[in-house]
Amino acid sequence: MKLRQMLIIPVIVTASAAALSNTPGATVHTASVTREATAPTAELPGTVISTRDAQVRAELSGRITWIAEVGDRVKAGEPIARFDDHLLTLQLRRDEAQIARLRTDIDVRTRQRERLARLAMENNMAEVELDQVKADIEMLRQDLAMAEVDRERAAYELERSRMPAPFSGVVVARNMSEGEYSTAGSPLVRLVNTQSLEVSVRAPLRIARFNQTGTPVSIYGDGAHTVEEIRSVVPVGDPQSRMMEMRISLEEGLWLIGEAVTVSLPQAAPSDMLTVPRDALVLRDREQFVYAVDSDNTARKVLVETAGGLGERIAVEPVDGLLKPGTNVIVRGAENLREGQDVRIIDDPLA
Repeated sequence: MKLRQMLIIPVIVTASAAALSNTPGATVHTASVTREATAPTAELPGTVISTRDAQVRAELSGRITWIAEVGDRVKAGEPIARFDDHLLTLQLRRDEAQIARLRTDIDVRTRQRERLARLAMENNMAEVELDQVKADIEMLRQDLAMAEVDRERAAYELERSRMPAPFSGVVVARNMSEGEYSTAGSPLVRLVNTQSLEVSVRAPLRIARFNQTGTPVSIYGDGAHTVEEIRSVVPVGDPQSRMMEMRISLEEGLWLIGEAVTVSLPQAAPSDMLTVPRDALVLRDREQFVYAVDSDNTARKVLVETAGGLGERIAVEPVDGLLKPGTNVIVRGAENLREGQDVRIIDDPLA
């Protein structure tokens, strides 16, 4: 009985080994290592901000009858607050009545001037009266001009009693409520345009020469990635921190206002370096490496250091192992690979 068991065990082991040898390799996608001009980058923290973020203040004094709620979306020109306009309406009516009275006086004086002009041809006394009437008409015209200015001002204040939004946006804070009395200059609401975004990043002065308006840079955060251009560089540094501010244009939808992002800024002139797709990098057990595919279709781990990049590719420097242009590296399917494992490359390699 013992002898029969000893003969059966090797047969089982051999069968298992044969089954393992017939197991297909891990399915992977690959891409080629290339050499291109790439600049080393500095990874700096940035913040998503709005280009239009305003504390809207009252332009006149009065009692608030309505004010927009937090979260309301308003378009440019639409009211964000309304004031009691009763006194302003009365003032406008008073100014219009004053203008009508002055115009009537001018008409009367004008007809009087025409009569005196005819009489002045016959006696000197009428000529003196004619000069006085002309002076009265000129003074009335000046009064009319001032009254028209007062009417325009009253109409403007009446229009501003329906406080218009200076730009389209979302009300994110409300400083006053209905029924409160506001004075000119009092804060009403904070209005933010959530569609006009950019990234604010503070960078060391020493890398300023490598980052000018129009320079494309990479932005990362919360699993998203984009390449955008520097919109402006503030050419004044802080003498304490030796930092200056840059603003980078940003499309709507990737991040929310206030989110933290990482910005990769060039910190040296471009030089020829090996590059791989960012997806080829594997972070495991405190190591950073890529899997190269050898000629026998086995995975070979190559420790690397990153040196910056732009877009979907990143520059790498091999630390332990060999990489050269044209070497295939795994960009998908490397999550559970091990050193020396067989791989099966899919026919449609990634670029």
